[in-house]
Amino acid sequence: MLPRATPSSQDVDAARIGAFIHAAARARIELHSLMVLRRGNVIAQGWWEPYTPDGIQLVYSLSKAFTSAAVGIAQAEGLLDLESTVAEALGEDLPGGAAEWTRTVRVRDLLTMSTGHEDDPINAMSSSARSDRDPLRTFLELPAEHDPGLFTYNQGATLTLSAILARVTGEPLLDWLRPRLLDPLGAAEATWNGMKGTVGPGGQPLAQGFTGLHVRTETIAAFGELLRCDGQWGDRRLIPAGYLAQARRPLVPNAGRTSNPDWQQGYGFQLWSARHGYRGDGAYGQFCIVLPEQQAVIAMTAQCPRMQEQLDLVWEHLLPAFDSPGSPEADDDLEELLLSQRLEPLSDQEDAGVASVADLFGRDHDLRAPALFLGQVERVRIDETPQGWSMTWHTAQGGVEVPVGRGEWTRARLPAPDTLHTPVALSGACIDGELRVRVVYVESPHCLTVSLRPDGAALSWRTLPLA
Repeated sequence: MLPRATPSSQDVDAARIGAFIHAAARARIELHSLMVLRRGNVIAQGWWEPYTPDGIQLVYSLSKAFTSAAVGIAQAEGLLDLESTVAEALGEDLPGGAAEWTRTVRVRDLLTMSTGHEDDPINAMSSSARSDRDPLRTFLELPAEHDPGLFTYNQGATLTLSAILARVTGEPLLDWLRPRLLDPLGAAEATWNGMKGTVGPGGQPLAQGFTGLHVRTETIAAFGELLRCDGQWGDRRLIPAGYLAQARRPLVPNAGRTSNPDWQQGYGFQLWSARHGYRGDGAYGQFCIVLPEQQAVIAMTAQCPRMQEQLDLVWEHLLPAFDSPGSPEADDDLEELLLSQRLEPLSDQEDAGVASVADLFGRDHDLRAPALFLGQVERVRIDETPQGWSMTWHTAQGGVEVPVGRGEWTRARLPAPDTLHTPVALSGACIDGELRVRVVYVESPHCLTVSLRPDGAALSWRTLPLA
């Protein structure tokens, strides 16, 4: 566990951290967790109920930074050469129909996403995975429109790094990383989704590499601190300093290739340069921000499609906090504020009590339109119980019944997409003449709403889970 300290003891103004939390709430940016470090000390931490300190969360493309770290470690162990071509690095694992670019693109080009492809191949890869074809082979056989050097955000490049690491280490990526990186950081909780359609060591699917990592917020913070300290963790070097010196630099320009200013500052080895410092990030607001000049790290998880706006608030409120001394009084106010944060459970409307929707209870409701991934859910039922509500999802495999909180969150497990885990938190209410249940997949950024109406049931995502 990282050491703790008060903001003022590390010359940080806690009031500005509080201002960031309030500004995010006003902007309807749904934060799930926040940790702020200064000089290696955690000076602020908070989780928005039902998210918890011990809980893990899918960090999407922040996974890429951990894959990059694995490449640096493997290079230091003499297992791979960044100047090797993809064909050389994959050896006999290269498919016979591989495109010509695999013989000119280097491991270094995979790291900087400069393989020469015009577009991200994720759609073709996902289509292959859904059809039980190998998505890695799909990418390796996809022609490149340009010579190496053009930046294109490219999930296939990172999946190829995962395949190369599996070949040269002979182990699944997560297993190989545990003693070298994750265990020293105290990240025993980490899991990594496999890439459907691929085959890695022991017959297991390859780790996705470009996404799929699930870790605690403190692991994100510890990883950021490791980056800030040039790969040194106490008396042990985990990542070569020379590798990180390259990884965090803007090695390839990307102005005009992405739409937001903090995504146009250049790209390193699976790390983004930013207007301040550098970072790894993942869809919907998963951030590991390293600020070397401020000796600081910021770790966040969230459900926010407007990630540039989220970063803008960091620059507006958190960045100046490191230039202010703060006070013990502000420290106490911030601690109280962070302890009070939660995602509000659903609550009944005053004019939409249970009586107005009584006929919706106790019967099955056919889904009017199946939600993404939940096509196997055919009917939904909500019953009143002495403890509150219960909800049953009927699938081809049978019914799944779970308790639903009334004015609070209850915890259970429900079917989930392949990319998500099954733990959920639930709350329900009578709203606008219907029964609604909010289902938060607490090991991901995502939630969905179940609505029971006289004309049937509907399930809708607030943000769509990604492949």
